[in-house]
Amino acid sequence: MNPVISSVMSIRQWVSKSANLPKIKVRPELLAVVLSLYFTFFCNDELWSRLLKSQAGNMGLFFWTVCGIVVFLQIATITLLMWGKSSRYVAVFLVGCTVFASYFSRHYGVQFDASMMQNVFATNVPEANELLTVSAGWHALKLGLLPIIGLLFFEIQETSLRKEFYFKAGIALICLALAVMLIFSQFKNFSSTMRNHKDIRYQILPISVLVSSVTALAGNTKNQIMERKEIDPGASRKPASGRKPKTVVVVVGETVRAANWGLSGYARQTTPELSGLPVINFPYVTTCGTNTETSVPCMFSPYGRNQYDEDKIRSTESVLHLLHRLNVDVTWIDNQSGCKGVCADLKTIEAKALGDQSFCKDTANCLDEVLVQGLMKTFGKGEKDQLIVLHQLGSHGPAYYERYPKEFEKFKPACRSSDLGNCKNSEIVNAYDNSIGYTDHVLSRMIHELEGVKDRDTFFIYLSDHGESLGENNLYLHGIPYVIAPLFQTRAPMFFWHSDHFPVNHACLSNKAKKPAHHDNLYHSLLGLFDVTSRTYVRSYDLLAECHAG
Repeated sequence: MNPVISSVMSIRQWVSKSANLPKIKVRPELLAVVLSLYFTFFCNDELWSRLLKSQAGNMGLFFWTVCGIVVFLQIATITLLMWGKSSRYVAVFLVGCTVFASYFSRHYGVQFDASMMQNVFATNVPEANELLTVSAGWHALKLGLLPIIGLLFFEIQETSLRKEFYFKAGIALICLALAVMLIFSQFKNFSSTMRNHKDIRYQILPISVLVSSVTALAGNTKNQIMERKEIDPGASRKPASGRKPKTVVVVVGETVRAANWGLSGYARQTTPELSGLPVINFPYVTTCGTNTETSVPCMFSPYGRNQYDEDKIRSTESVLHLLHRLNVDVTWIDNQSGCKGVCADLKTIEAKALGDQSFCKDTANCLDEVLVQGLMKTFGKGEKDQLIVLHQLGSHGPAYYERYPKEFEKFKPACRSSDLGNCKNSEIVNAYDNSIGYTDHVLSRMIHELEGVKDRDTFFIYLSDHGESLGENNLYLHGIPYVIAPLFQTRAPMFFWHSDHFPVNHACLSNKAKKPAHHDNLYHSLLGLFDVTSRTYVRSYDLLAECHAG
């Protein structure tokens, strides 16, 4: 018999036998206290590490006061979640969530705010498989197996719902009162620490996961039931006269940071093919967010980062909808995890449905070259103006090595594992740079295809949704809350290319590219490219406003 199956059957037999053993009767509230102590002192390494660092390593009165605050907050929260016989299942769920969260907190510096939990809920199966590594499973087993086994020996003592309600309310109020008293006893230190080290609040496990999950789910539910508002129903376009139809191609890159972009001065040449093309590179671009869930809706919205309001962004149509209403043929081609509502009810094509699967064989995802095929299959043949948006898989981590074919492994040795803890930092950077090198090839292929088009004027925009941390300050991946995020996560590359006869002044645009830009520019630049008159249009945000020719 397979040893794994044999082990599983042995565990099942042991669990069955344990069901007949005498049980210790406990109230749910006592179980909540035990779990709170366990979570606080065994699953919050990153919290205590950051707190100690903020106090220059001094484990004085303030440190132990914060320990007390966390314990009381944990007890209050978990007590209110555990009711009657369901308490055991809630406990197992909390242990499972907390031990996995502690792994990502410890190994990648992940902070569990609402934005991060939106990313978790939007994660697809291939992404989840890359993150749930053997190392993550072993960590969860070491940390979570003992408490889960321990739960087999407890029997929940039940009482009437009314008594349970009053008892829980009393415990929660007492714990909250004690937490508040401790906060005020060290208010000067506490307020300054929370103000100067905002990241600490997102490391309290499982409270940060629970609170942020509720916030994220509430926001998602609200946006799903809310009808999207039209952007400027009175918008109009100038009639096309005496010109060729135009096609604007927007490539939304994934997880490419400006610091490793060859065109922007990186020490390594990660963009050799683009360097030989007449592209206009913008080296100083600020993103709207540090994750796809935030950045993609934001960059296609009239609100952007400057007027950032997540509810407004998600409850309002994108610039794609506005252009579609104004008779522009709009298509979104996706090789990622969807358009995040930007292309809702518009023509959308999944990369795997493009027909030729030669780029979709070796990994759970398709390589980005499949988008070159998608671009040319979608390219317009008639007189209608066209917008094509291509959403790349790009340099999405942690499995950077799966984002490019082996022949593009220029920088060696490269990390060939989705568990970054198994690789040296130099190997991680090598794999990441190789993924950018492949993106360079894909984008160059697209431009070469467009160079052969003679019956349409074409304009090409590439911009990445956000950057990435590669071990700086012990941070990896992305998704750090924007206000405290490192520049590696909020600076991303962008460049333009246009066909020879596109009505734009190349020299003017090249000068414009020397100045800082940001994701907010995309919305207004697209309106300008399609000659849209709208009350939402801000000329100073249109990167081409001063450079239109003819």
